[in-house]
Amino acid sequence: MSVSNENRIRQQQFLNLRQSGEPVRKSQSRNNFVVDKPSVYEKKSDSTSAVAKKTEKLPANNEELYKQTIEELKTVIQAINLGVNDAWELTDLIFYARHPEMKGVEMTGEHQQLLDEWNSISGYIIHPTLNEIKNNTSFDQPFIEEKSYEKKPDKYQSNTEKPISLGNYTTKFDSIIHNAVEWCPGLSPAVLKSLLAQESNFNSKVINKYGYAGIAQFGRTAASEVGLKVGIAGTDGDERLNPTKAIPGAAKLLTIKARRLGEIAFSNYGQPSGDDFWKFILAAYNGGEGTVTVAMGHAYRKGLNYAREKGLNASESIAFARKYASNWENLKVGGTSSPLGLAAARFFPKIAAQKYHEIGNYPTQIFSRL
Repeated sequence: MSVSNENRIRQQQFLNLRQSGEPVRKSQSRNNFVVDKPSVYEKKSDSTSAVAKKTEKLPANNEELYKQTIEELKTVIQAINLGVNDAWELTDLIFYARHPEMKGVEMTGEHQQLLDEWNSISGYIIHPTLNEIKNNTSFDQPFIEEKSYEKKPDKYQSNTEKPISLGNYTTKFDSIIHNAVEWCPGLSPAVLKSLLAQESNFNSKVINKYGYAGIAQFGRTAASEVGLKVGIAGTDGDERLNPTKAIPGAAKLLTIKARRLGEIAFSNYGQPSGDDFWKFILAAYNGGEGTVTVAMGHAYRKGLNYAREKGLNASESIAFARKYASNWENLKVGGTSSPLGLAAARFFPKIAAQKYHEIGNYPTQIFSRL
């Protein structure tokens, strides 16, 4: 068999593994895959040492682990040369090679050590390698701050925990915030600033374990919706990490959420007013307008039942149900069996209780800072 034919077969083996969802083990990566074209390490002789230097930040405390990291770097380069350029897919490639038993297992807070390891692979192996290939230069600065993987602040606080006053937060972004609210009529700078405190604690470089990035914690889809360029997380091309663009983007996203809720939920189930209007919008920012719409539908039907029990006529029942469904607190009454709890179970079945508390507390925490 010729070398080129052997290479094609090995490349096809790699593609088959990707399509089948099977974990690619390190032994397979080292022994079964050969790239047709020279890798970046062959084209630039000092790159391997540059990447190896970068791995000193990893918890490599013995020679075997150091060697493993070098082999993993080679595997990443081979995968990139075979057409894999998604940072999350590359991180999974290495992570599941290390832990094939975790394939298909949903990782929760009980797996914090594994989540930290996944983040280390992403931050110190995958993203630097992609950056090296993009710029064809050695690593002079850290690619992503280690603190970029901290949990979002206040995310799962209870309603009884009052966040610190907004006046105690940084004023660094105040001028950007004041200009950004022009993208969302009626939005106060204080509410937008509190949202940013909730999402990132004003860390413009933060990237959480689910890939949400920047001061406003944009996912890729939402970022594209508001016109932000999304590159490799942590690079200059990822505008989610640029607060001058991400903060106006957050205001634009709130406008989008308000418009969609107005067209679907508010028109059918009732128009919230005052602070409640913004609580519905903020909840949609956190949990999606679909979740809020379904929750309002459940609350509306609940309101109709209450109206019938009161003996109200048809028009009075509808007015009562609309008023009931447009009160934010009514969506949360009943715990996981509440309108919001039922909506969370539909959209987030595996973590329904967690999402019920998260979405329910989110607007309350934001307004608590004002």
